[in-house]
Parts: sequence; C-alpha cells; structure tokens
Amino acid sequence: MAVPSADVLTKVSTEGATDFVQAYHTALSWNKSSIAKFYHAAPTNILFNGNVIADGAAVEDIFTNQLPAARYEIQSVDCQIINKSFPIATPAETSHPKAAAKNISMLVVVSGFVQYGEKDAPQHGFSETFVLIPNTEGKGKDKRDWVIQSQNFRLVV
Repeated sequence: MAVPSADVLTKVSTEGATDFVQAYHTALSWNKSSIAKFYHAAPTNILFNGNVIADGAAVEDIFTNQLPAARYEIQSVDCQIINKSFPIATPAETSHPKAAAKNISMLVVVSGFVQYGEKDAPQHGFSETFVLIPNTEGKGKDKRDWVIQSQNFRLVV
C-alpha cells in the first residue's frame, strides 16, 4: 500500500473538510431532501443542542418538517486527521497515494452564523463538530468522499 506524504494528507483533508462543509450547509439551506446522504448508515453519535438524534434520516426530517428555512454563514473551518489509515478501505482502494490519502478519518470544527426564517430574522452563532469517515456506501455521481460518523451542533443564543 502506498503511504501518502504529510503534504498530501494535509491537502486532501483540508480540501475534503472545506468541500464537505460547503456541500452540507448548502443542503441544509436549499436541498433538505439530500441531508440523510451525508451520514454514515450507522452513525455513532448525533447531538443537536444536547438532544440525541437517531440517524441521518431523522436529521433530514427535522430540517424538512420542523425547522423554517435556514441560511448559514460559515466563519471558520478547521480539520485534524484522526486516523491516517481508516480500516474500511480495501488494499486496491489505497494503492495510489492520492486514493490512500482519502482513506482517513478527520475531526472537523465549524463555526459561523445561522439565520432561521425570514431574511430580517436575527442571526445566531453556532458551532459544530463532525467526525468524518471515508464513504464506502455511496455510488455514482452522488458519492461523497466522506460521511458523518459523529456530529455535535450547538446554537449560541
């Protein structure tokens, strides 16, 4: 198995985290029916303001049926690699350094502002922490490189 350099790992994790956060928060605002696809089939922990949420389908239901329209303004994204060789990829999937670099899990911390409802509604600060793992379940053009294994969202009031 090819071992990716630290520079490759840093580039892949930074781009992956940034792309994931942008796509996820865009879906929360404009494509709510796609939210469940961002989650691993068996997430270990999803918390919204201290409330346990069962899975990605339940998160999608909350945003689709219980919350008004939301607009997110991301202020910062930070990521740290947790595991440089996440154990779910096959050797064939990690034979090339760039492919091997996508076989990581990472901690992603996001902060910013969210506005629920009308455009003149107040903005609230939020912070969110994800553990992302390689996506081995998705297929085709909708396949994401990483999915949410764990998430903790906090609204700052």
